[in-house]
Amino acid sequence: MWLWVGIGWGALALGLAWIHHRLGRAQGGYPPEVAAFLLRLETELAAAHPDVQFLGMLPDRFACLLRVDGQETPVGLHEAWRHSQAFPDAFSRMVARLLADVGESGLDRVGDVDFADAAPLLMPQVRSRAWVDAQGAFGDAALVQRPLNHDLVTVYVIDDPHCMVFVCREHLRRWRKSEADLHNLAVANLGRLGGDVIDGQAASREPMVLQSGDGFDAARVLLLEQAEGLLVAIPDRDTLWVGPAQGQNLEQLMATTEAIARQSSHPVSASLYRVTDGQLAPLSESV
Repeated sequence: MWLWVGIGWGALALGLAWIHHRLGRAQGGYPPEVAAFLLRLETELAAAHPDVQFLGMLPDRFACLLRVDGQETPVGLHEAWRHSQAFPDAFSRMVARLLADVGESGLDRVGDVDFADAAPLLMPQVRSRAWVDAQGAFGDAALVQRPLNHDLVTVYVIDDPHCMVFVCREHLRRWRKSEADLHNLAVANLGRLGGDVIDGQAASREPMVLQSGDGFDAARVLLLEQAEGLLVAIPDRDTLWVGPAQGQNLEQLMATTEAIARQSSHPVSASLYRVTDGQLAPLSESV
């Protein structure tokens, strides 16, 4: 049985790499000239604006999703498309102007987010402390965060259908809420989201994997109970593995976790953890 678990985990790594590649490259359904425009836009962003990430097209309108200053925001492309057709030699200047407009007025501002509207959309995300250090400050203040262990933290997002706005300290100040208020609400929302939830007792008998694709599988480690002694892998935002230590090929498990984290668009941790005294301890520290 453990052999099949190992084979399945390895296949998962290959599958994730393929999925991320397809999602990153697909411009399906557009005429050739529009597809060429989108490819030129993505190339220009990568070459001239490497701090801006092109995350893909939105499914229901001619708009893309960009990550600007650590914040994901939808950007309409109708005007940019028309401008590129009229002035093809000014493409670079057009892209620079588009990003300037996004920075000036396109990002969701803290003052525009009402708590009553945001509350049902608040969700937790588990991220690495290194990621927060690199991405954790934008707009008005630093991200709200809660330590999960020495190298993982919980951050919070307003999960709009088309983008995720990270919650910062200025949000809390305007909402007059504490970090504890935010955490309790976000975890409760995660519990109500549904989807598969790993039961610690079941995982102590046989390894279990969450990969629902809703963007919060890694965060469901916050819902894990009765898990003392279990091994936990959180290679990326959309994958959570939990299983017993007994019978595991630890070398293979760690190598596969590292491979998934390395190939992921949203990596979390390449480490393997053991639940010790209710905390996620790196395996090397818990043995």
